[in-house]
Amino acid sequence: MLEFISRKELVDVLADAARINRIFNAIPPAVEPAVTPALNQMGASQRGEVLLARYDGALAIHGDSDTVHHYDGVIWKPVPDKELQREMAAIFIESEISYSQNGIKSAVDTMKLSLPLMGNTARNLIGFSNGVFDTKVGEFRSHRREDWLLIASGVEFNQAEAGETLASHAPNFWKWLTRSTGGNTRKADRVLSALYMVMANRYDWQLFLEITGPGGSGKSVLAEICTMLAGKANTVSASMAALENPRERALVVGYSLIIMPDMSRYAGDGAGIKAITGGDKVAIDPKHKAPYSTRIPAVILAVNNNAMSFSDRSGGISRRRVIFNFAEVVPENDRDPMLAEKIEEELAVIIRHLLTRFADQGEAKRLLFEQQKSEEALAIKREGDSLVDFCGYLMASVQCDGMFVGNASVIPFSPRKYLYHAYMAYMQSNGLNKPVSLTRFGTDMPGAMAEYGKEYLRKKSTKGNIRSNVSLSDDAEEWLPAATGGTE
Repeated sequence: MLEFISRKELVDVLADAARINRIFNAIPPAVEPAVTPALNQMGASQRGEVLLARYDGALAIHGDSDTVHHYDGVIWKPVPDKELQREMAAIFIESEISYSQNGIKSAVDTMKLSLPLMGNTARNLIGFSNGVFDTKVGEFRSHRREDWLLIASGVEFNQAEAGETLASHAPNFWKWLTRSTGGNTRKADRVLSALYMVMANRYDWQLFLEITGPGGSGKSVLAEICTMLAGKANTVSASMAALENPRERALVVGYSLIIMPDMSRYAGDGAGIKAITGGDKVAIDPKHKAPYSTRIPAVILAVNNNAMSFSDRSGGISRRRVIFNFAEVVPENDRDPMLAEKIEEELAVIIRHLLTRFADQGEAKRLLFEQQKSEEALAIKREGDSLVDFCGYLMASVQCDGMFVGNASVIPFSPRKYLYHAYMAYMQSNGLNKPVSLTRFGTDMPGAMAEYGKEYLRKKSTKGNIRSNVSLSDDAEEWLPAATGGTE
């Protein structure tokens, strides 16, 4: 018997999927699993995806150097192409599939094309093994991939104990600091500011540190403390020549602290150190790779017994150079061969003190500029630069009413009247037999006088002679010959 149902009831019946499947016993079609091709059947891009998965997708590429970096949960570490190729080969070996060198190389090269470009590390972040300290907000937090951190200290950051001080909680460091600075608290503050610069990797301050002094004065301990603060894995030893040679410069790429230890006496224009600290791109010529240009984001620390001598008078070196002189030699019987190890145990206290002391990073930078202009730094420059030392015997006026400049051929020889004669008399009296030419003298004098915060001026007088704005001070009597020319 037929039963008529309404239109609405018909719609309900047709929409009842469960009833229909029950009556007709419908079985959903089986979903066939996707077939993954074997490695030897994949294209280069597919093999690259397999390699990327091996690193959990945590790879990015540096734009300048074309170097792949892997995020390990703390920092982005460079991974050389050879290492990537070996990893790709290991995947083939594990799968028991034969491979070719060209196939491996094409997989790596193709993968690199798909990687995101690395971003820049924020200058307000200081990395530790367990997180980052954000100097902008004064807070410690966990690591993030998007921080693009390239370096981090191996030290864990912990909160300070109540009443924590360097004297009470880092006595070995405190003893070294007070002795190395001769008990001068202002100089101790400047040394701390230099340590902060290293720890925070403030290469962007465009300064470099030079530590001078006799052996046994604490210079090497300072270098070791800087290494601890930067992290041993982030520190490299180099020479001035390495900073000026594109092939050797490749060896310092990727480090945050470049130490030039126990340097022999250097004399040159310092073009390499000036370019690196100035933030310029420099040529890099690595072995077995194409040359490229990049900035080297590293703090440079030079350690020597005798200060470096720079021929550059443009001010490019002078405004970047921060000299500390450790003059006091620690007696042999007072030296502690385990001092560096003891200080390393106090490193967490030192780090916390630096972060608290320089919550305003600008203060650390100001202290370094203060050290630049200190009498101590000027004395070191005078020892290593005869023209700078000569300028220490000159007084400057605001107008050109001082000594005539003169030249070597003017007769009679008159060092009280002619500035160039005075310079030659100074050189002769001090046993220095290579005075600069008159042309070079005129070019270099402004930079040498600038070391004293003075300006060197010249103008032509009505008689056609060149007159300067400087005159000899009374101290010049130390070396002025007894027989001198006129005083006009």
